[in-house]
Amino acid sequence: MNRAALSDLSAAPLDVLVVGGGIYGIMAARDAALRGLRVALVERGDFGGETSHNSLKIMHGGIRYVQHLDFGRLRASARERAFWQAAAPDLSRPLDFVIPLFGHGIRGPEAFAAAAKLYTLASTGLRGPDYGGAGIVLPRTARRQLGDLAPEGLSGGGVWRDGHIQDMNRLHLSALRSAADHGAQLANHVEVMSLVREGDAVTGARLRDTLSGKETTVRAGVTLACAGAATPDLAEDAIPGASAHFPGFARAMNIVVDRPAPDRAMGIVSQSRADAVVDRGGRMYFCTPWQGRMIIGTQEDPAPDRIARNAADVGPFLKDLAQAAPALGLTEKDVLWIHQGLIPAETDDGPGGVKRMTKGTLIDHADADRTRGLISVVGVKYTTARLIAERAVTRACVQLGREDAVARAPLSIDTPFGQVGAEMTSNTDPQVQERLRAAFETEMAMTLADAVIRRTRLAERGDIGAGGVDRMTRLAVEAMGWDEARASRERDGLARELAAATP
Repeated sequence: MNRAALSDLSAAPLDVLVVGGGIYGIMAARDAALRGLRVALVERGDFGGETSHNSLKIMHGGIRYVQHLDFGRLRASARERAFWQAAAPDLSRPLDFVIPLFGHGIRGPEAFAAAAKLYTLASTGLRGPDYGGAGIVLPRTARRQLGDLAPEGLSGGGVWRDGHIQDMNRLHLSALRSAADHGAQLANHVEVMSLVREGDAVTGARLRDTLSGKETTVRAGVTLACAGAATPDLAEDAIPGASAHFPGFARAMNIVVDRPAPDRAMGIVSQSRADAVVDRGGRMYFCTPWQGRMIIGTQEDPAPDRIARNAADVGPFLKDLAQAAPALGLTEKDVLWIHQGLIPAETDDGPGGVKRMTKGTLIDHADADRTRGLISVVGVKYTTARLIAERAVTRACVQLGREDAVARAPLSIDTPFGQVGAEMTSNTDPQVQERLRAAFETEMAMTLADAVIRRTRLAERGDIGAGGVDRMTRLAVEAMGWDEARASRERDGLARELAAATP
C-alpha cells in the first residue's frame, strides 16, 4: 500500500471524501470502493491511532443488549461479529467468557439463565461458526474458571463466547488493504483544515499534509465525517448549529498489565455504578488475555474537554481494581500500556458519572440542516463499524444519485479483507529491523511511532524495554538511511507517544 499524495487527492473530483481513519472511516472507505465510487480517506494522525486502537480487543456479539432489552442491536451485533470472523479469521477468533453470579435474585443464576435463553433465541442463525449460545455453570465450575479472581459467595457463573481481536493493528491494515485493492486512495497525517461550502452544499475540504506542510483543496460530491470526537466541530465549522445534533463524550480506558494471560475472559464486579436495566451490583470489568499479557477494562471518566488521554485516570482505576480483584495486587509499575480514547456518552454529576451510549449517530445534513454534501457518523462500538459504514455510504449514494452503487452494498459483507505482512516472531534486531522496513515501505508508516506502536505489538506488550527508543531509532536508521536530523526528530516523536501511554 502506498500513501496518496495531495496531488493525487486533488487530481479529479471525488465521489466521497472520508475524513477520519479509525475503524468507521476505514470501513466506509472500503464500502465506497467496493461499490465502485471514487473515494479517498484522510486521517490527521495515523490510521487506527486513536479510539479504534485503544480498546479491550473484543468483538461483542450483543449479549450486553439483553440487559438493555435492546434486541435489534443484539441481533445486529451477533451478525456483525460473524462478519469479522469470516473476513479476517486469523485476526478475530472466539473467546470464552465467564462472570460471577450472586444469590438467587436479579444477580443470580436463575436471572442470568433467563437472559441467556433470550440471547440464544434472539441470535439464532446469526452467531456464526464456533459461537454457541449463553448459559450458566455451577458454583464449583465458576470458581475453577475464575481462579484467584473468584469472589466470596458466588452462586454460579454466566458463560458465553465473544470475538477476540488478536492484533488490532493488523486488522486495521487488512481492512485498509481491502479498500486500497478496490481503488480507495489513502492518506494518513493529512488533516482537514476546513470544509468547503458553496451555497447550501459542502463541496469538499481544504487539506494540509502535517508532515510537509503542503496544502490543497479537494472537491467531493459527499464528505463523510467519521472523525470521532472531532466530528461535531467539523460539522459546526461548515454548518453553524450542527454540533447540537451530537452526543457528549467520555474517556474510556483499558490497561495492559504484567500478569499472565488467563485462558478466558473473566468478569469482576467493581463498586462503580452500572448503567444497565439489569443491575448486577456494580460495573463489570473484564480481565482478558492478549499476547501473553492481561488487558483489563473498560473504565470510563467524564471528558467535557474531549481530551483523549489523561494518565491521572490510572490511579482511581487501580484503586477500583484493588477492591474488585485484590488477588491481582496491581500497582502502577505493573501497567505496561494505557489504552485511552473518547467514546460517545452521557455524563452527569451523579455517582455513576458516565452512561455509555448504546446507539451511534448517523446524520445526513441534507435532512437535518438542509445542507447537502455532508454526512456525519459517530460510532459506539467496533463490532458494528461495517454495518454503520454501509448505511452511511448508502446515504451518500442517494445524495450522489448513484442508484447502481446503492444496489452493490451486499459486496461489503461477502468480500474478504486483504492480506498484510505477518507480525514478527521474536524481538531480535534482524526481525525488528525487517518489520520496521516493511512498515515504512508497504504499510504507510510515515513516522517511527507509526511503525513501532501501530505496525508492531512491541509497545502494547511492554517489550520496548530500557533503551528501547534508542534501539528502535538505530534499527530504523539502518533500514531506511535517515540522516541525523530525521533520526533525532523520529526518536523524539516516538518517546513522546510512548510516554503518553505509560504511567
